[in-house]
Amino acid sequence: MAFVRFLLVGASFSLGYAVITAGLIRFAAAPPLPTSVVVYLLCIPAAFWAQRDIAFRAKRQAKGAIWIYSATQICSLAVVSAITTRFVTRVFWQDILLFLTTASVAAVASFLICRYIVFRTQAPDGR
Repeated sequence: MAFVRFLLVGASFSLGYAVITAGLIRFAAAPPLPTSVVVYLLCIPAAFWAQRDIAFRAKRQAKGAIWIYSATQICSLAVVSAITTRFVTRVFWQDILLFLTTASVAAVASFLICRYIVFRTQAPDGR
């Protein structure tokens, strides 16, 4: 169930990020790249708290959890961007498959890092 909540929180933040970024670019004539980066970075703390409280319902978290979570999100973005831009074909369905695959792998990796490192829901001794 935590994985489903994790996906719902992530999807909500992705949608919010997309709407805010597109709106700023379209209606405020903001420059695309810096706007995208700034909005993404501003979403990280809120997403951290939402994942902690909603997805994982964590009573415990690792020392420096916000920094580990932030690094995970930034690395995930960098890896997905590097892979997708390198292998993009400009063939719609092939690119959709590429983007879905890389985003899915990143989501699973992020979930595992959050579950077992960032938001430990059980004590290290198994209790």
